Amino acid sequence: MNSFKFITFLFFVLINSCGLRERRFNGDYESPKAYDLKHGEKLILPEVLDEVSGITIGKNGNIWAIQDESSIVYELKWPKKKILRKSKFAKNMDLEDILYTDKGLYGLKSNGDIYEIINVFEKKTNSNIHDFPFKGKRDLESLAQLNDNQLILFCKSCKLDKNKNVASAFTFDLNTNTYSELKDYKLTEKKLRKVLNEEQDFKLTVKPSAASMHPIENKLYVISSVGKWLLIMDRFGDPEQIYRLDPRVFKQAEGITFNQQGDMFISNEAHDGNPNILKFKYQPEQSK
Repeated sequence: MNSFKFITFLFFVLINSCGLRERRFNGDYESPKAYDLKHGEKLILPEVLDEVSGITIGKNGNIWAIQDESSIVYELKWPKKKILRKSKFAKNMDLEDILYTDKGLYGLKSNGDIYEIINVFEKKTNSNIHDFPFKGKRDLESLAQLNDNQLILFCKSCKLDKNKNVASAFTFDLNTNTYSELKDYKLTEKKLRKVLNEEQDFKLTVKPSAASMHPIENKLYVISSVGKWLLIMDRFGDPEQIYRLDPRVFKQAEGITFNQQGDMFISNEAHDGNPNILKFKYQPEQSK
């Protein structure tokens, strides 16, 4: 009888200690110091971009976007929803992100393959494929520029992470076209919780969906659609701040980018509504 009571007591202790981490966040939604995530401008996208999966600021300063399950680059000029140009560069596939750099335009396939897009918006647009070398089932959705010569990719769900609440990171060298694992940037629940300003341990799901380097702060911004958070990392891969995203505003945030003025753009797929891009003005003076 005493053993039964002890086991019962232990069971309830374990349930209660883990209970909060199974609860969805229901606290206050805060913003990074230089942004106001509660008051952004909204651009409703055309239906053809219902599953917008990535955005970048192109060479001409316009927004270049890609659509899931399609290999087409679409061009828009904020704040108008009209598609100015479109350019198909490969057969249809599960494309998750797009990134323009001074060295070229790149698309990320969900299996980690990077497509180097050549002559976008010209008559003969095509692409070169750089195969992701790490084997096993995988899903990657984030592609950002780490420095002048390297891109960074994050796993959303990869077999090598062994189903743990972590996300491995990799680099792609633009000079050698080779991939490497980047352990310093690996995202773990433990690392993220160290900078999470919460009194209670609500559920925190580590599944990044997009990333972008801030052109002024030189910090990496990472978002998660599933986890509903925005993470800011320093140039060494250490998390600095993490903010919960309001699901009423960020219904399915799958893309993030910045213009040269530091304004932040976040795209949302059509989840119980219309696809959109939200613009948040960069206001560093409000952080002083």
